[in-house]
Amino acid sequence: MPTDLVIRTATPDDARALSALRWRWAVPDRPPSAAEAQEFAGALRQWMEERGDRSVCTIAVLDAELVGMAWLAVFERAPNPGDLVRRSGDVQSVFVLPEHQGRGIGRRLMEAVCATADALGVRKLTLDARETAVPFYERLGFSARNTLMQR
Repeated sequence: MPTDLVIRTATPDDARALSALRWRWAVPDRPPSAAEAQEFAGALRQWMEERGDRSVCTIAVLDAELVGMAWLAVFERAPNPGDLVRRSGDVQSVFVLPEHQGRGIGRRLMEAVCATADALGVRKLTLDARETAVPFYERLGFSARNTLMQR
């Protein structure tokens, strides 16, 4: 694992670098034009500012370069008698640049996301994993459930 790796919570000031990473994750075969990159960075910054701790991005920075990200969406659930504050979370868009994979960065990102979820009082944490990533998430304590329904 790189010794100069920094794992931290992203801020809106990270939006430009983070938008480039998200673009590479979402559209790996087509780099954005300069106008697209600027528009996307602005939209992402505004989105991050509006959501605060309802959507937390953890980033991995290596030698001043953003090399990985993992997002945590936090949802308030309806209260139950005797359980008035209920929070769930969904892990989204976990990505490490291919040239940096296999070095423990993804594990460090996920450990930080889980710690953030714990600190925010999230008791139920879900994620939708690619089939090839299931063993990775199982090693981190996640387990598959066959009851997930989607529409």
